[in-house]
Amino acid sequence: MTRKIIYPAAPPVTVLLDPADDAAVTRAALASHDPSAGRVTVHPTPAASGTALALDILAALGKPTELPGDWGTQGPPAWNIAAAWILALPDTRLTVLRAHLLDEASWSALLTLRTRTGVHLVAVCHTRRPPATMRTALRDIDHHTVSTEGPTDDLLAKAPTDPVPRRGAEGRWITVPALAYLDSHQDFPDCHCTPPPARHPYVPERAYGIDQLAHRLATRTAYPQLAGALATAVFTGAPLTQLYTVRAGHLDADAATLTLHDRYRSRRPGFATDCGVFTVPTWAQPFLLAAANLVHLSPRGDDSLFFNGPPRVLMRLTDFAEHCRLRPPQPAPPWPRPRTRRKKKPGPPTIQWYNGINMPGFEYVSYEQWLRSAGGQPTPMASMRRPRRA
Repeated sequence: MTRKIIYPAAPPVTVLLDPADDAAVTRAALASHDPSAGRVTVHPTPAASGTALALDILAALGKPTELPGDWGTQGPPAWNIAAAWILALPDTRLTVLRAHLLDEASWSALLTLRTRTGVHLVAVCHTRRPPATMRTALRDIDHHTVSTEGPTDDLLAKAPTDPVPRRGAEGRWITVPALAYLDSHQDFPDCHCTPPPARHPYVPERAYGIDQLAHRLATRTAYPQLAGALATAVFTGAPLTQLYTVRAGHLDADAATLTLHDRYRSRRPGFATDCGVFTVPTWAQPFLLAAANLVHLSPRGDDSLFFNGPPRVLMRLTDFAEHCRLRPPQPAPPWPRPRTRRKKKPGPPTIQWYNGINMPGFEYVSYEQWLRSAGGQPTPMASMRRPRRA
């Protein structure tokens, strides 16, 4: 699949001179930061160079800077991860403060990022003239110089303030019925058919507090594969083994549709039981776009959309779901409850995942129940319930 968004034409670099090192200019640049609108402001840590600068960019994008596992040695570099996320944003402007302190390696990587993403790079130089390192790096690059003494409204426009999710809401668990079969171990062989549109639409936008769910996926991992795979499981109900079969070519160029194959027509009540083309909801499109971008930026001979790379690089998807405090429907508590004299100290709950074998004790989750929990209007159908214990 050829993606037109890779290596787009980049506008000229803007060198913004701030000889007085005015604090108001720095505050205005930070106030213009709005990743959802494509405006990213990076305030590099002192002596940031190479990978450290890439981690600063990821932090500005709202991603955690810890890259656990074997990602640093076997996975794609942090610059590719930052480029994948930037390509998933709208027309992006990247403002880098303290640009006069960057070394030669940082400028080389930053200009490579500009070439790959087409981002409008704004380098804020808090000196009277650019230093020699900057002039050398920009010698063959189309650029122009402006000063804070002139009009800078377009570069330092204040971003609108968006409501921040409540801190208490981030800590609560969200039960997502679509994850009921995520850990199922059924087999999904390769299929190369041309499927029709999926019979069931994705979950309505208001399901489970979708804004909070998307916020957790965006801020609790820097890996596009993890966020894209879990987002796909949420709006399709696909298990982990089916997500392994998704290829980059199954996602269209604009991330509007995603094809899932199920040649065996698995009997999973109410979810994808046949090959179909799913409509990708708006909130999930950036995650799938970033995953596809990283596949093309870091080819490894496998075009798997969500699991491209060496083994043991990413954490298990169920572990990531628990890290985001998302869980499937849990077994009903035992009844009658055992009476104990001592009250145990509350600890982290143990999340149980249905693996396709341990069916007893789990509630039956039908598509009608899935839609009802999402606020939709299911078709009348008798749903199976777990029999009550005598």
